Amino acid sequence: MSSFERLAVQRLVDKAAAVGVDIPAELGGLLGRLECSSYPARMWAQQHPDEDRPPCCWGAVNGAEYCTCWRAVYDVEQAPPRPLTGPQDITPRPSMCADCAFKPGSPERSEHFTEEALLELPHSGDPFWCHDGMRRPTHWEHPDGRVVPGSPDDWQPVGINGIPYRADGRPALLCAGWAALAAKASR
Repeated sequence: MSSFERLAVQRLVDKAAAVGVDIPAELGGLLGRLECSSYPARMWAQQHPDEDRPPCCWGAVNGAEYCTCWRAVYDVEQAPPRPLTGPQDITPRPSMCADCAFKPGSPERSEHFTEEALLELPHSGDPFWCHDGMRRPTHWEHPDGRVVPGSPDDWQPVGINGIPYRADGRPALLCAGWAALAAKASR
């Protein structure tokens, strides 16, 4: 589950609780566990449910999905982030990318609750960054030799003070779809 999906689910749970719907305790635990576990550890545990290995780290004492030993192998080398010189360094992408989250039919808009959370972001003032130029893991390696493929949607930019940086060291671009809706919201 991505952080955006987790945000959307949490917002839905909060809305339900606000109108008096009883929220099962397991749901809160599920959201918390997903935040504590890592993608490669969860993937390995799902693909090998019957494998019983001794814990390799303190995280894995609680189960294979909590292992913290996995290391990302990225598709590109990350350049050092360039210092910002001012607000002009943060710009929107000139046009929506091919797989923009704000385009109708995008995976981020396929479920009502995720679409609602996405479309409220420009009104909240929270920036939404374009993934163009950001690094992502092609696969994950465990020190004992296990390998798990990376997800094509698992962008992992370097971030400083809430600003993600592209692999070439420049600050990320703001999403063009988000910027268009934010401009409308400010009028």
